[in-house]
Amino acid sequence: AATLWPPAVNQIECHPYYPQNELIEYCHKEGIVVQAYAALGGQDGTKAKWKQIGGKLLESTPVLEASKRLNKKPAQILLRWSIQRNCSIVPKTCDPNRMKENSNIFDFELSEKEMKDIANLSEGVGDEGQLCWRTEKLRMLDKIP
Repeated sequence: AATLWPPAVNQIECHPYYPQNELIEYCHKEGIVVQAYAALGGQDGTKAKWKQIGGKLLESTPVLEASKRLNKKPAQILLRWSIQRNCSIVPKTCDPNRMKENSNIFDFELSEKEMKDIANLSEGVGDEGQLCWRTEKLRMLDKIP
């Protein structure tokens, strides 16, 4: 069925701790738009989980350094990182001020070094970087052989 009606968009959890590089590369090769949700990190991160994987993305050194250099908010840096990876994004907020901030990410670019430094946050994290749906009851189905 996928060859007859290939997907136009693949919406996936995607952020520096869970970059899904192979899936994104495949989608781009096949002409499938990647839409990243949780671009700022996941919804199910606990204090222990954040500590285990290196801290919150919004507080990470490479994000804060880029934020300072570019005079942008850390959230804008993370959203721009996704955009520069050719992913569309779905930032979640109800705050009108944050909506405006989230849309102001097209007047700057991250350098190659900044892109790499942010991408390197995933080193050694593996699947622990998946921060969404961790508490979803259906996740138990992942463990069925």
